[in-house]
Amino acid sequence: GGDGKGGVAGVGLTYDLIERHRDTQPWTVSVVVRRAWTDAGARTDVSFDVTVPLAMFFGTRIPPPGDGGTSSE
Repeated sequence: GGDGKGGVAGVGLTYDLIERHRDTQPWTVSVVVRRAWTDAGARTDVSFDVTVPLAMFFGTRIPPPGDGGTSSE
């Protein structure tokens, strides 16, 4: 096929599900709405995304006492 003309525009929203601080890995939920148009017509897409940190599947690193971790004493 030949090259056509068109474009895309979108807008999105992201929300953190877990409060962010030094010891957490945030989960986020995102919704994005895109409008694409070409010579062949227009299309609207909505995407929904949940981001989960892989570290949650491997456990959380606990720093040694010298790095601000807790001590058993």
